[in-house]
Amino acid sequence: MNKRESARLRGLDKSRDFRLRMLIPGIFLILLIVLIGFLPTAVVMHATAIGVIGLLSGGAVGLLTGIRGPSWPIYVLIVAGIALLLVLPSPWRSLALLSVPVSALGFAMGKEIAFYRFNSSHEVSETTWVVAGEALADVKGAKLIAISKLNGWDSVQDGRFVVSLGHRRFEAWGSTVDGFIVHTALDARDLARMSVLTRFPHEDEEVSIALDAHGLRAWVPLGVMVPTNVAAEALEGFFETQGALSLDGWNWESGAQAQELRFSDEAS
Repeated sequence: MNKRESARLRGLDKSRDFRLRMLIPGIFLILLIVLIGFLPTAVVMHATAIGVIGLLSGGAVGLLTGIRGPSWPIYVLIVAGIALLLVLPSPWRSLALLSVPVSALGFAMGKEIAFYRFNSSHEVSETTWVVAGEALADVKGAKLIAISKLNGWDSVQDGRFVVSLGHRRFEAWGSTVDGFIVHTALDARDLARMSVLTRFPHEDEEVSIALDAHGLRAWVPLGVMVPTNVAAEALEGFFETQGALSLDGWNWESGAQAQELRFSDEAS
C-alpha cells in the first residue's frame, strides 16, 4: 500500500492552458444564458438571480477547496440549493433544477482559477537552486546546504527531500537510518521521464518503510533502498549534471516502478 501523489502537471504556457481549460465551461455558460433568454419574461429575472447566485457560490466552493479538494462541498451546495428553491413559491420552485448546472459550472471554473493561482505561485527559475524549499543562487552554497540537510533528513517528519533547478529535480524519501528512495527528473512536469536509483544486480526482496507518523507503511524492493552515502553521491552528481549521474553498482530506471515509488506528502 502506498500514498501516491495526484496533481495536475503544469503546462509550458500557463495562461494559454488556463484559457483552454476555461473554454468548455465558458461555452456551456453562454449556452445556458441563451436558454434563459428564451424563458417567459415573467421568470427571466428569477432564473437570472438563480444563475448568478449558483455561479458565484459554486465558483467560491471550487476556489476555496482548491487543487486538493475535497469535492463533496459542491454536492452539498447543489442539494441545499434545490431544497431551498423547492420550498419557495412559484416560479422559484419550478426553476429549482436550474441551480444544478450553474453551480456545477461555477465549481468547474473556480477549480480552474485555483489551479492557475497555484501554478502561477510556483514559478521556476533556471538559475536558482531550491533546496528543501529554500531558494539559493550560489551553486556551491546550495550544494553544501543540500548535503547537510540530507544527512539529517527524516521524511516521516520532514516530508520529501527535494532539490530543483528549473524543472530538473532530485528527490529522496526515507531517513539516514533506513536509507532513501532516490529519484531524478529531467522535467518534473513529465513524470514518465522520472528515474529511480536501484541496486545492480536487482534485489527484489521487499522491505517495509514508514510513510507517515500515524503508522502508514509501504513495502518496497530492497534494491531501491539507497544508503545515505550513496544518496549523497547521487545528490552531488545532480549538482554537477542536473541529472542522473552513473554510480558504480547502481542503475537509474524509469517507468511504472519509478512512479509507484514516488510517495506523496503534504510538504512537497
